[in-house]
Parts: sequence; structure tokens; C-alpha cells
Amino acid sequence: MEKRHFTGFYNSYVERIYKFVYFRVSGRKELAQDLTQEIFLKAFEAFERYDPAISETSWLYTIARNHIINYHAKQHPGVTLEEIEDSSWVSVDTREAMATKQEMQSVWEALKRIPKEDADLVRMKYLEGWSFEDLVKHFEKSSGALRVQAGRALKKLKSKLMQKYTLV
Repeated sequence: MEKRHFTGFYNSYVERIYKFVYFRVSGRKELAQDLTQEIFLKAFEAFERYDPAISETSWLYTIARNHIINYHAKQHPGVTLEEIEDSSWVSVDTREAMATKQEMQSVWEALKRIPKEDADLVRMKYLEGWSFEDLVKHFEKSSGALRVQAGRALKKLKSKLMQKYTLV
């Protein structure tokens, strides 16, 4: 695509990419802002080579995911790629960030206890901000089917979260 179209592209995706990054850096706003800016710089540099036959969303999230993995790899040399991909939690020294981290950790742990496809759908739709229309290509299901699945997945997630806090 032509670089003159980048502003509209940026405006369409900046909030979603920021959320995607934010949840992967334990809610550290400034770091999420910096990484988001770097991701869009990479996207801008590659924008003319972007193939419109590929989903814009998938293309951009691939850039974002790889950039975050590279960031974590540089910060934690010697940690395996698998550990980096599985880890969303980095130590933060403030009480508020720790509370947020604990809440986020609870959600991530609950997501691990529901079927993977449901967890992916909840993560992508509600934490990363994908639209149902974008998710159609990823999950190869209709948007209506995904809406139903998302509702059921949220109920499963809520149940898992409630189990954590229910005394038996």
C-alpha cells in the first residue's frame, strides 16, 4: 500500500495494538507506549511492501508479536523463546502495578483452564480488541458463530475466576 494511506491505517489500529502490548508488559504504560510506537515505525517502513491479500490485522499483529518477543529476549538473555512467548508477566515495583499484575495473572491463569480456542477468542476479542469480522478469517467461523462462542467462553472464564475465590 502507499505510505500516504498510513495515517488512516495507524488511526484504525493504534488503540488495539497498544492494548495488545500493554497486556504483555504487565500494564507498564510508558513501556507499552514506546513499544507501540516502535511497532508502528516498523509497519510504516514495511507499508509499501504490505500485500493487501493478507489481512491487515494479521500482518500488524505479527509485527507486534515479533517485536515484543524480541524486546523480551533482549531484556532476558538466556531465556528460551517458548518461555518468552508463554510469559506475560514482568516484575514491576509499584503497589498499583502489582495489584494489576495479580488481577491480570488471575485472568491469564483462568484462560489456561478453558479450551484453547475459547481462550484465544477471549484474548483476541476482549483483551486485544479484534473485531468479530477480523476474527472470522483467523477462526474460520462466521461472525455469528464467534459471537455465540465468545459469550459461552466468557461464562467459562467467569466460572474459573469464581472458583479461585470461592472457599470450599
